[in-house]
Amino acid sequence: MANYPQLDDQVGVWKLKDVNDALMGGYWRVHGSRGLCAGGNDGSGSDGQTAIDFVTLTTAGNATDFGDCTNGAERTGAISSNIRFICDTTSSPYVATEYVTIQTQGNAADFGDHTATRYFTGSASNSVRGLKFGGETGPSDSNVIDFCTIASTGNFIDFGNLTQSRRSHNAGAGSPTRAVVMGGQTPSSVNTIDFVEIATTGNAVDFGDLDTAMGAAAQTSSSTRAVLCSGYDGSNRVGNVQFITIASQGNAIDYGDMDAITTNGAGGASNSVKAVISGGYTGSSYHNVIEQFNIPTGGTATDFGNLTVGRGNVGTGSNAHGGLNEGYQGSVGRP
Repeated sequence: MANYPQLDDQVGVWKLKDVNDALMGGYWRVHGSRGLCAGGNDGSGSDGQTAIDFVTLTTAGNATDFGDCTNGAERTGAISSNIRFICDTTSSPYVATEYVTIQTQGNAADFGDHTATRYFTGSASNSVRGLKFGGETGPSDSNVIDFCTIASTGNFIDFGNLTQSRRSHNAGAGSPTRAVVMGGQTPSSVNTIDFVEIATTGNAVDFGDLDTAMGAAAQTSSSTRAVLCSGYDGSNRVGNVQFITIASQGNAIDYGDMDAITTNGAGGASNSVKAVISGGYTGSSYHNVIEQFNIPTGGTATDFGNLTVGRGNVGTGSNAHGGLNEGYQGSVGRP
């Protein structure tokens, strides 16, 4: 099979036959890819938002209504493949998850249950498996890692344990082969980075340390870089953007900043080149701003658009993130 340029490696000259083969084989660049943002705390004092919004990642603009979750809740720890988006169903310790089909607008349906009751989890996925990390059980923090097969509804299965129990949107991202878990709270914010190989099961291994300890942070990834931004360092909300190279081990590097008001509880989605960061809590209000930056270069984020309603602790994902970049099998136009 030819080594077609990936979303973050678009160089070279293609023959017409190569273009035809890439389109028919499903390896062409993912045009029209979507980023979803589900639920969240809107500060209303009720159970939270049911709304699911979506944006087209290649085109800046305001989010559009997609459908609704079954109940209003904070929905951290979302999982997404080329086809499905899966998120938690409540902001209190619970086990249930629900899903939507990313290219078809509509309301969420039941997917299955976690192995352990918890919330404020982290997540990562490739095109086959979705992993959930840690979380809060109510009285304590969890080190549980469990996983699902995204194409088949059903309950999650035990995968292993984190090196450290932690919660508060302990951010995860990944490549097609490796998932990384960055930061979190114990309840103090931590700089821990763990990793696992997605295709196997087993306990997480130490990867390195964040440049700045952060919990309740947004995360996203290309097939080579995992990015963490806009979180809480234990005393203040911090807007710096830091990355790691997923295939290696080592400490994170600071390489950018968010542009708008600094928040925690924002959510990240990407198409493996562009990252979009949605919502969050400023300390006094819930944010509706969506910002964007290029994963390969970093720098200061710029405005992308607005969510339909301001909220934090959202569940976010896309059908073109770094974990899906290689071997894309979604819909493509015929040549």
